[in-house]
Amino acid sequence: MIKSWYLAPVLGIVAVAASAYWWDAEKERWTPPPPRKPDLPTVEPMPNVVRIRARQAVERPLLWTSRRPVAVDEKKSSMVNELMQARLTAVFESGKERIAVLQRADGTTLKITGETKPWRVESFDGRKALFLSADNQRVERPLEAGTPAAATNAQPSAAGRVRRPAPRQ
Repeated sequence: MIKSWYLAPVLGIVAVAASAYWWDAEKERWTPPPPRKPDLPTVEPMPNVVRIRARQAVERPLLWTSRRPVAVDEKKSSMVNELMQARLTAVFESGKERIAVLQRADGTTLKITGETKPWRVESFDGRKALFLSADNQRVERPLEAGTPAAATNAQPSAAGRVRRPAPRQ
């Protein structure tokens, strides 16, 4: 009696033998496909290169006074310079309102809020404040630690404390 599981290896051997015969018989009939040319896009010629002429350098030599920069309106840039030279000492926030306190180079204070003109406080992230002008110029100032006026005027003693006068009796 033939068992059914003997049939599986016999079928496998028959399949391998058929594949080997087919491979051996058909290997001579194979031919490579005809080559195909790729579709290339049309290429337009490049425009002619404009030649640089030295005539401009001869007419206007480098160190002549006519080549000096044009004077800039100092009024517009003076506020930018003033803001760049000022120290940001504090920013107070309450809700959506912000007030930035800056100390100018001459020692006076400058207060800028969210509605002041021409500069206003745009944003403050805890370390840097961004100021925006009416003509969309941006200036970023870092928060600087300030020293109180009383501590700078008093002379510290050897122990590192400020001497105070003795109370009158």
